[in-house]
Amino acid sequence: MANKSQKDIERSLKVRAKVASERPDFQRSEANRFPRLGDKWRSSKGIRSKMRLKKRSRSAIVETGYRGPVATRGLHPTGKNEVLVHNVSELEGINPETQVVRISSSSGKRKRLEIKKRAEELKIVVLNIRPSDVPKPEEAPEEAVVGETEESEPSESESDEPQEEGGAGEEAEEEPEEEPEEEPEEEPEEEPNDEESEGANDEEADRK
Repeated sequence: MANKSQKDIERSLKVRAKVASERPDFQRSEANRFPRLGDKWRSSKGIRSKMRLKKRSRSAIVETGYRGPVATRGLHPTGKNEVLVHNVSELEGINPETQVVRISSSSGKRKRLEIKKRAEELKIVVLNIRPSDVPKPEEAPEEAVVGETEESEPSESESDEPQEEGGAGEEAEEEPEEEPEEEPEEEPEEEPNDEESEGANDEEADRK
């Protein structure tokens, strides 16, 4: 690869992508009949196997003609070699122009952050950056936020002053008229019964 120019590598990457798009999904013999066989590939070994003999309408078998260009085998899609690193010291021998870095899954969060920080200083591309490796933006202190809101909103005393000065007469005019209070209705007096009035007249006559 050292003898290959960047243009040759880019051309080989395009050829590799084209070959990969035309490469079939290799399935072992009788995989369509027996789901338990799965998607794994096993070459046919029977002396009368139609797949091994490449008969028509049979599935394709693995052959060397489906391989990609030699110049780009094992390269990342960016055209650079992947290097697995476990700590910060392994970044010192990395060439940013021809190599990219993949952090080992066994590395902890603290070590991953150290590797990421050092890789940014050396301008090395890290392939597997996790969301937890990206520092969160620092939140503004609450005091500053409270101060901004107080400046933006006028105080109650300031907001009340212009209304008292300019609108004293208007307030008097705009006051709604008081509605007259409704007088309670007088209950009608009950008329005395005729029997009661006759009894009272008899008592007065006896007294006389």
